Amino acid sequence: MNNSLLQVRDLSKAFGNVVTAKNLNFSLARGVLTSIIGPNGAGKSTLINILTGFIPPDSGEIIFQGKDITREPIDRRVRLGLCRSFQVANVFGHLSLFENIAIPVLAVERKAKSFLRSVAKDGEVRKEVDKILDRVGLLSQSHVPASALSHGDRRLLEVGIALAARPRLLFLDEPTAGMNPVERTRILQNIRDLSAHGEVTFVIVEHDMDVVFSLSERVIVLYRGHVIGDGTPEQVKGNPQVREVYLGEEVT
Repeated sequence: MNNSLLQVRDLSKAFGNVVTAKNLNFSLARGVLTSIIGPNGAGKSTLINILTGFIPPDSGEIIFQGKDITREPIDRRVRLGLCRSFQVANVFGHLSLFENIAIPVLAVERKAKSFLRSVAKDGEVRKEVDKILDRVGLLSQSHVPASALSHGDRRLLEVGIALAARPRLLFLDEPTAGMNPVERTRILQNIRDLSAHGEVTFVIVEHDMDVVFSLSERVIVLYRGHVIGDGTPEQVKGNPQVREVYLGEEVT
């Protein structure tokens, strides 16, 4: 059985003379929690934007669950199960946590046009929303407005919003950015638990090496649009080229 969830084949992208991806080839396996790292300008954001449909590649192919999605629009990729979060939490502050999750749940169920009526009368929708809030540890705050949440809880809510789209592959862009140690510990444990559940495969884009090496099963290292390291955390720590790029400091 092929365990590959996503395949990247000869993927390239340049902005003028700046090459941000050059003939990239790798695959992501189902259930393997992976981190993508690299110094500023390595091409991490460009890669995620290409894979999730925000910018087109110049050349190459993206195969997701056996389907070529290279030219598919964002909404089509989301419906297929390829989703992402962003560096800045993107939630509706004036709505409750329940309502923030209900909106994408209703969209998936094709019931978004009758928002209030659907939530009030549809027990299955309420059950799904509660399940997602419980999975991200926010069920007890379901009727709190999102604007009242701490920074860490807002990031957890954003993960919940992404989960409502029923992803098979979910990219998290710097999920611990701006968090205090307590918030960081909580969201990392939440990601571990969600990954262990097996329904969603996570890919983390991170600068914090403590997060990367404590959380990941696999680490992909980008530098100037190329993959210069790919393996377990221990293998990447011992990679001479990676150590040279990071000056032997952040990968110890």
